[in-house]
Amino acid sequence: MEFCPECGSLMLPSEGKAGRKIFKCKCGYVKPFSEDEANKYKIYTKIKRDFKDEVINTKEIIEWKEKNLKSSLKDFKCPSCGYVKCSLKTMQTRSADEGMTI
Repeated sequence: MEFCPECGSLMLPSEGKAGRKIFKCKCGYVKPFSEDEANKYKIYTKIKRDFKDEVINTKEIIEWKEKNLKSSLKDFKCPSCGYVKCSLKTMQTRSADEGMTI
């Protein structure tokens, strides 16, 4: 990981002209890799994994949420008393930049 000496941003490794590895900053600053650094980094130009599986999982999650969270009365078993019904409610109890309370 390298930081730009001009603007302080994180510089990303990429391939320059003639296949040489370089660090490139969004401000335009370029630093060539040293010989040791060139062996430490691998630069991939294609996505290594398929996002199709994640999309399928997202669809399953949405279907589960629609099926199970439409009503506020749910069939969840209480681990303490064993009662099988619960009611879920969300409300804003703090300022707008904090999460909701369930």
